[in-house]
Amino acid sequence: MMKQLTLTIAILGIFGLTTFAQTDDSWDNGDTWDNSGDTWDDSSYDYDGNGGGTYQDPYATDSATADDGGWDDGGWDDGGGDWGDSYGYQEEEFVRSARPKFERKPYERFTGMPYDSATELITYIEIVEVLVPDDYFGDYYAGEDSLYARGMKWMIAEFGEKEVKRMIEESGLDPKREGKTIKATAEIPLKVKINEYQTVDGGKLRFDIELRFKDERYRYKFNNFVHLETDLGGGKDMIETYMEYYLDAKNDIVHNDKVLKATNEQMTTMIDNLKKTCDATPFVDDDDW
Repeated sequence: MMKQLTLTIAILGIFGLTTFAQTDDSWDNGDTWDNSGDTWDDSSYDYDGNGGGTYQDPYATDSATADDGGWDDGGWDDGGGDWGDSYGYQEEEFVRSARPKFERKPYERFTGMPYDSATELITYIEIVEVLVPDDYFGDYYAGEDSLYARGMKWMIAEFGEKEVKRMIEESGLDPKREGKTIKATAEIPLKVKINEYQTVDGGKLRFDIELRFKDERYRYKFNNFVHLETDLGGGKDMIETYMEYYLDAKNDIVHNDKVLKATNEQMTTMIDNLKKTCDATPFVDDDDW
């Protein structure tokens, strides 16, 4: 019995040694886990997308690694679309509002001056009708004598009594021959508007006045405009520029237009005052009958 047990143990021991020897053999350098031929070596797995077998840093920024197609532009960056524009995260590209395109508008010349093509002069002229209201029973205030008197009243209000007398005398007007007519050459300060809030001295404005009166109508005419400016070069005489020159001059057109606008504004105001004076209905006292 003892012999049998001893034999059995011996046989099991020999079998165990044989098995251990075979298992230890499978871990040597010639098996399928070595670095020479198995599928886990660096030659078959491409980590950077180039087949070079070298693992590349997915967050590298130099051109040799970040742009070669592994974890670069096709995956996490803006170009792949995974974490870029679709989720609002942008790594290098920033959305900026476009700068508005500035276009300078061409300068537009002032064209509001009345121009007589026959005389080629800037001329303010109009025949104004004066109609008597139907309910007016006073003196015939629309006659030429009454209109002439009101025209003289406007002249004195604009230029002063002494100045009007001098102006008419210098005009050489013959009242007997001309009838109900006022002629004069006026000279007034010219105020040039720089902006909405500022007006500066622009020299003087000289022009001819002619007022003719008939029953129920009158005609005004203002022309021969001359701009007078101080000679900045030191000369004693003022520089005279005919207003028509400013219409076509190519030099300093902004300055020219300011002079034209100032002239037009002042003349328009004077004409409005003339019309109000001549068209005013006299007050009639109810007891004066």
